Amino acid sequence: MRAPVRLVRGQWPSSWERRLPRLFRVDPRVLLEEEPTPEDFRAAMSIIHVGETIKITDADRHGAADALLLENVPLTGASIVDLGASDGSTSVELIAKLPDFESYVIADLYLTLRSVQVGRHVLFFDADDNCVLVAGRRLLAWPTLSRTVRLVVAPLIARARRRPSRDVLLLGPEARRLTRTDPRVSTRVHDVFQPWGAPAPDVIKVANLLRRLYFSDADILRALRALLASLDEGGHLLILDNPRLADITLRAGLYRREGGRFRPVAETPDAPEIADLFRSPELALA
Repeated sequence: MRAPVRLVRGQWPSSWERRLPRLFRVDPRVLLEEEPTPEDFRAAMSIIHVGETIKITDADRHGAADALLLENVPLTGASIVDLGASDGSTSVELIAKLPDFESYVIADLYLTLRSVQVGRHVLFFDADDNCVLVAGRRLLAWPTLSRTVRLVVAPLIARARRRPSRDVLLLGPEARRLTRTDPRVSTRVHDVFQPWGAPAPDVIKVANLLRRLYFSDADILRALRALLASLDEGGHLLILDNPRLADITLRAGLYRREGGRFRPVAETPDAPEIADLFRSPELALA
């Protein structure tokens, strides 16, 4: 985002929004509602920038990648970790296709934010107390993306830090309902650069997280080594990305841990962006 300030939809002349739609964003205060619609929730999530990543999410994005998993791995009784799952909407879609699995963990480093009301503004803070978004009645601003914006909103941020906050769950309404009604489905805060720990899952899915858009190759290799260490021999890793490229909507690969390395099992016609890193001699366990 070149200029990290945008206009709130519905708060300006409709002719402006029709002519300049790229300048408008949904009001993120929809995240504070108890039962937002899935569409409104996803639109609000797509403007959240936390850490090195963007919380982009949408429905029907992972079908071909999920098919790689369903066609090549016996999943009855499997334990599955969906890492970097954002709002959980694509997790819900995969769960609906699974046989009788044992457990499914919707995991992300940023499952919650804190919100603070200051006058007509709502400020959103991440777990490190960084103000990631300021929502006014008519304007939105992203302080972490611009020094100028940080200086302008600094008085608001200072006031917000002296006020009580409210936790905001960054889990969509469908995923929330699933965690309430299915005891096999849970959530967990986890960093992709850290091993998962025991017990090792049978499958780890990582979607749109380990991207060169966000991380260097050295950092991606560090994350892949942690994922390799998180699986027992025979465990599977599903990697995918949704590039914004002409004629390519999804790139995915399924890999099995064998002999302390990842071995390819299946890939979509367009291999994942980081497929070359799976062949790196640096990606192996002793």
